[in-house]
Amino acid sequence: MAIAIGTASFSAYAAPALEEVVVTAQKRTESTQDIPVAVTGLSGDSLEKMGFDNANDIGAQVPNMQVSGAYGEVQPIFSIRGVSMSDYSSNQASPIGVYVDEAYLGPTYSHGASFFDVERLEVLRGPQGTLYGKNTTGGAINIITRTPGFEDDATNYIRAGAGSFNETSLEAGAESELIEGVLAARVSGKLKKDDGWMEIRGQSNDGAATDFRGGRLVLNWLINDRMDAVLRLTSAENDGTSTPPKGEGRTTTLDGENIDYTGYSRPSTLGFHEVESNASGALTTGTDMGVLTFNYNADSFTITSVTSYLDADYYQEQDVDGGSKSLLEITWASDSQSYSQDLRFTSNFDGMFNIIAGVYYGFEDLYMQNAYRIFGDLPDPRVVLAKPATIGDAPYLLDVGEIIHRLNTEKESAAVYTQMRFDFSADFGMDIGLRYTEDTNRLTYLNLSRYTDDGQPVGTWVPGNPTGVDNGWVRLSLTPQSLLDLLANPAQLAAVANAGYTHGPFTTDSAPQLDSTEREFTGKVGVDYRINDEWMVYASASRGYRAGSFNGGIYYVERTLDGGAYAAPEYIDAFEVGFKADLLGDSMRLNAAAFMYDYTDQQFINVVGISNFLENAGASSIVGVEAELWARLTERLTIQMAVGVLETEFEELTLANTETLDDPNDQVDLSGNELISAPKLNFNTSIDYDVLVTNSGTLTANVNANFQDDQWYSAYNDQYGYGGIRQDAYWLYNGRLGWYANDGSYSVSIWGKNLLDEEYHVYALNLQANFGFDEYIAGQPRTYGLEVSYNF
Repeated sequence: MAIAIGTASFSAYAAPALEEVVVTAQKRTESTQDIPVAVTGLSGDSLEKMGFDNANDIGAQVPNMQVSGAYGEVQPIFSIRGVSMSDYSSNQASPIGVYVDEAYLGPTYSHGASFFDVERLEVLRGPQGTLYGKNTTGGAINIITRTPGFEDDATNYIRAGAGSFNETSLEAGAESELIEGVLAARVSGKLKKDDGWMEIRGQSNDGAATDFRGGRLVLNWLINDRMDAVLRLTSAENDGTSTPPKGEGRTTTLDGENIDYTGYSRPSTLGFHEVESNASGALTTGTDMGVLTFNYNADSFTITSVTSYLDADYYQEQDVDGGSKSLLEITWASDSQSYSQDLRFTSNFDGMFNIIAGVYYGFEDLYMQNAYRIFGDLPDPRVVLAKPATIGDAPYLLDVGEIIHRLNTEKESAAVYTQMRFDFSADFGMDIGLRYTEDTNRLTYLNLSRYTDDGQPVGTWVPGNPTGVDNGWVRLSLTPQSLLDLLANPAQLAAVANAGYTHGPFTTDSAPQLDSTEREFTGKVGVDYRINDEWMVYASASRGYRAGSFNGGIYYVERTLDGGAYAAPEYIDAFEVGFKADLLGDSMRLNAAAFMYDYTDQQFINVVGISNFLENAGASSIVGVEAELWARLTERLTIQMAVGVLETEFEELTLANTETLDDPNDQVDLSGNELISAPKLNFNTSIDYDVLVTNSGTLTANVNANFQDDQWYSAYNDQYGYGGIRQDAYWLYNGRLGWYANDGSYSVSIWGKNLLDEEYHVYALNLQANFGFDEYIAGQPRTYGLEVSYNF
């Protein structure tokens, strides 16, 4: 419910007022204060003023929202009101739907590619089970880019900057009428490059570097008095470097040293943003997108068609252990092509009743190939002394080599939807929304094979593992029970005799194809009442749904849909009450909401051994409140404050005890634990003050800060060796001081982010079971720079 504000036009003697903010969050052009929806609207000018440079900055001014850039600026991971996706598999879809000019973006690595020449940003909080395409149990993020117009107020600009870590940037946009009153065109682009802020000792290139290039062409065609069409073509690439994690050894030797399983111990002399990574490499993404929007405008209704095509690819070389030895190195690669079509009818009737109704179809074909290089360096003998249970694995870690995981999935989604509005009076109204969705997921190819370190094929697990053992090898154990188990299963006995590896003959054939179809009804019922010109109250009940997904983790025997190959859909039943208020002659806005979620079958990432699995929690609950205040105290001073409070709990959750992986029957009850990436308290504030006002320009300062409370990065919380997989509470402070010409022709600004150089982590994993360490990805350190903008 946040409101983006700018500086309203008024005379010197008028009371200062906040500017009205218009959004299209409900597929209509409406003021944020008139719609009974928790929505944040930020204009392009506001984004510039607060220094929002990429999608990772979005969460800084939105309550109960977090954005982590664990995989760089072009692959943000969003969390809203405790609903998140911590999965790093490229075949998974986020529960936060991301839309660019109404086109749904499925691959997470495409989410940051369009963040330039932005007209407006909208963040909807809560399930969006009616008007939005799919997978929006947590909310939706709408990025609306600029469209060329037919007036004299075209937005033409060029903006250049330089900053820390040798950052250079250039962004520009310009438009013109090609045929007066009929056809207008806009061209925009962005270049950004830096050397990276994660120092890698011993390497010439540092981690977390950016080399982004993006361009967009927009054509706006007024076909006639009734019809118009807008075509947007966007192409973007990033040739950066991976952000190397920091590996903290959690295996304590007899002499008290903490090491990983190769014996590496992170030196205390390394700084927070330093690693000794031996294999951190490229992070590249490419995104090509086309969106065609067509409108037929009748007197009392509009028919809108939104057609989109997306081709996105991703490649990352990540040294997961973050150390100088070769323990766990992964190359992630993915390529996705998708198409979507949304056709809707939007009424503009004079009476009490109005309706939006439409049909939607989306299709995605995604190919993933991940390569896992394991124990390129030999295990350290001290590990066996520190953890005697590992002796059963030791002989097989000498020659694991490389595992290549190939997977192809097709996702097809079709839906019909409607949202009806009843204005029973000028003050009292009701919304009823309903959506029927049919999602079909197909696993068309799956192969998991083992190779030598130099790329020679050795054998295949899936398909072809004859042992029935869901592990890379059969552990050597000399207990009486283990010997009886071997004798009872000759295939396992053969695996032990054959150096312990469980795979069968090498093949590139696919495992049997699998498919799953889900048919679901979702929607919303809401009522709102305007008490007077200042206050509106509302209440709603809604249901959100996130489609199931095939697991992107490694497994060693063929699995069934119900046996671990597929994660079931998740559902949220949400209940919300809130109010919106314009106070003190529109110089102050106060919005607040309280909400309760009943979360069923929540999908989340669970790391077991060397594999990651998308799991379903039986049930969980989320209860929270949030409030925001915007106030223009004087003609020079504007403040914004927002606070969010969350109380989250897994009510039903049973997972494997990763401290005893040799016992697959050892399951632990984690009910009562808090959800992932769900801090109990978050707070943000932004202060704008015109320091100096002259006849030629204004010197304006913006200071903004946000606070995130303690949070967990694992469903285990502090149990079973996961105590370090968390982030303590922290503050981030940012600032900007800019000179803005009164005629709007130019501006010059200096800026800084994370001004106090706070040290914090945005992501963490427990990899102790098979590798003996915890992985952490650091947040960005202090950065600063200069920016010059010229408008023409």
